[in-house]
Amino acid sequence: MLEGVDVASFQGSPASWTSVAGDIVWAAVKLTELEPNGTKYVNPDAKADMDWLRTHHKGRIGYLFGHPSVEATATVDFFVTQFNAIGLHDTDAVALDLETTDGLSAQKVAAWAVDVQSQLHKRLDRVPLVYTFIDFAKQGNCAGLGGYPLWIADPSSPRGHPVVPEPWKTWAIHQYATTASIDRDVADYANQSAMFKALGKKPSSEPDVRKIGGNSSAIAATIWPNGRKVVAGIGTDSYVYRTTSSGGAWGEWAKVSPTKAKGTLALTSAGTGDGAIYYIELSGQTVEINTSNYGDTWA
Repeated sequence: MLEGVDVASFQGSPASWTSVAGDIVWAAVKLTELEPNGTKYVNPDAKADMDWLRTHHKGRIGYLFGHPSVEATATVDFFVTQFNAIGLHDTDAVALDLETTDGLSAQKVAAWAVDVQSQLHKRLDRVPLVYTFIDFAKQGNCAGLGGYPLWIADPSSPRGHPVVPEPWKTWAIHQYATTASIDRDVADYANQSAMFKALGKKPSSEPDVRKIGGNSSAIAATIWPNGRKVVAGIGTDSYVYRTTSSGGAWGEWAKVSPTKAKGTLALTSAGTGDGAIYYIELSGQTVEINTSNYGDTWA
């Protein structure tokens, strides 16, 4: 596991925090926050922090603080513009700090975050992390984000042993200390090279071929405008299964049909998270099952 810290303007310039940080391998730096009132906040120490990390051969993560009440594309545009101005490198990672609802419902917060992550992934050609905390995720604000690496704030658990809330199964970074002058984190990677190979820009020579699991006799797929993908298939036991992706890794396959199926499938998507799977039962009857949360659950 690799020691790191996360810093914002509170920590000041590198001269103020680097000696306190100690022998770190990487650091995450807050770059932007596009606020609901229209204020475009840029961390005044962000460039100095990122330059120090690069000069000292440390891994770099640039993150944005998200406001779900602000349009997703505007949020991403602002962040990408500022990161490019600082100097975005192929080995840099990016993250969304998701910890406020702005008074919106969990479903709307989650849909906004899925949209932001999908745009970050497509525009920067790297899989973005999600920073959040346990109770926030348990309230449903992170539905659909399970395919992105989790950076979890859990100072109540021992270093490297955080609680992992749904929809995640594993964690990538654990923020394990938040009471001192600097927040401390540990990353679950073998070394710095492995960490930023996983989180940095995909090499152009790397073929975009991913085995997404499952063992199906027939499949169907759809994608929502925000980039959320669903693939449904008839498994070897004849039940219908589905897996989902929001631009990062594909999730686990889960059984969604109440009865067995045969032949082929049809899968549709519409609106904000609505969709349907159509399949033929062994009796010959056609069955429709529906989702309203981007394919997470079906009924």
